[in-house]
Amino acid sequence: MEQLQAQSREKKTGNAVKVLRKEGWVPGIMYGSEVGNKPIQLKGRELDAALRHQTTNKPFRLSVDGDTHDVMVYELQRHPLQGNILHADFKKINMNEKIHTSVPVLMTGDPELGVATLVRHSVEVTCLPGNIPESFLVDVDGFNIGDVVLVADLTVPPGVELGLDSTEVLISVLPVKVKSEESIDAEQEAEAVAEKAGTANE
Repeated sequence: MEQLQAQSREKKTGNAVKVLRKEGWVPGIMYGSEVGNKPIQLKGRELDAALRHQTTNKPFRLSVDGDTHDVMVYELQRHPLQGNILHADFKKINMNEKIHTSVPVLMTGDPELGVATLVRHSVEVTCLPGNIPESFLVDVDGFNIGDVVLVADLTVPPGVELGLDSTEVLISVLPVKVKSEESIDAEQEAEAVAEKAGTANE
């Protein structure tokens, strides 16, 4: 479990928060029945490093002023252009109580024919926080057009309950989309114009 270091902070807005971010801090909130809504701040680089090692659907150990808490990342607000984290919300959890969360579905391999398409990008699960799978990885190598992967086909670790019907489709192998005559003509026309322009510039 990844460890995060944080400090308590006074709840401020506007310029005070901007100053925090300029100094490399990410403002955040830790909340739960035992802690209420506790404003915190974390070093942006340390938070980024932890998130590179562990996905947000797994529990983290958060140390705040010397006290340690088991938490889940509830929400990350990122800058729409730069992508850096602007604010982080953490929910305090009990490692001995089951929780509901979503686990991503990932594909590996290439179908023999057709294109594998994710029908569902994630699956809802219920389990103890320590049993949450990082992902459900499905190998589609050698699949053919018309093949499907159902919820029932997933390899589910012990102690994990799925929140979907076993017959629900997760991945479907579809035919490769054939280009229409019009789109082919348009591409050839564009290539001819580009070639002509290139010749004129020589």
